[in-house]
Amino acid sequence: MSDANNRRDVCGIDHVSLLVGDADAACRFYAEVLGLAVLPRPDLGFPGAWLSLGGGQALHLLELPDPDPRDGRPQHGGRDRHFALRVTATAPFAERLAEAGIAFTRSRSGRDALFFRDPDGNAVELLGAG
Repeated sequence: MSDANNRRDVCGIDHVSLLVGDADAACRFYAEVLGLAVLPRPDLGFPGAWLSLGGGQALHLLELPDPDPRDGRPQHGGRDRHFALRVTATAPFAERLAEAGIAFTRSRSGRDALFFRDPDGNAVELLGAG
């Protein structure tokens, strides 16, 4: 056990993959609302897009059938499967989401965090770094 504690085989997150119904629309959403840069993507035999999360990390959008139901998901994304992005502050994103007509909720813990769903119902958390 102590040997495992001293090893650092896992270096971090490389990418997060999300299933989407329309890769082009999802790519526009993440590029326009969150400001993510589009990355080159090889032909994988199905539509998709890759976007930069910074620090060598990426968001992979996969246009494939989604086996998960959209109905019955918690209203607050913090109580559902989600991924969290660290941002300098959430206020600018709250403005962008509101302008785009995208509902969001604030963290119930009092942290500078907000939760929203993308057009495919995937939950996303934005966590202020300060």
